[in-house]
Amino acid sequence: MPDPQPPIELLHLDDDAQLRAAFPVMRELRPQLPDAATFVARVRRQARQGYRLLGACCDGQVLALAGYRELENLIHGRFIYVDDLVADPQRRSRGLGARLLDELALIGGGLGCQRLVLDTALANSLAQRFYFRQGLLSTGLHFSRPLPVAATHPTQEN
Repeated sequence: MPDPQPPIELLHLDDDAQLRAAFPVMRELRPQLPDAATFVARVRRQARQGYRLLGACCDGQVLALAGYRELENLIHGRFIYVDDLVADPQRRSRGLGARLLDELALIGGGLGCQRLVLDTALANSLAQRFYFRQGLLSTGLHFSRPLPVAATHPTQEN
């Protein structure tokens, strides 16, 4: 009889060692991140704005990640915004993304949020198909443009 599979736990990754362990998976989604130290530093900065990183983990190994934050705006009210959702390429199509989204829905509901919101690239048809299967609807387009980087700005707070 084969050994039973160890359970997959959903854990908030808070300490530096956990974040470094998550880096190879996050780099699949964010290849512009040059190294684990930069990733940890950015997560720490974003955490000051409410960012949390939820990991699907098994035996200490990170299999999939969801980076999210609670936000509020006039269009959605209070909502959970999913910044990042990614699974290790060898672990895709095993329900990890669905489990993470379901957990984020529970977290958001517990916080009094009315919606779960995320963005995806227009060219990312595989992700879009997954999101439709998870009950998400395409309700708008996200536009962006680069801004010139200034050393300081009169309204910038330290």
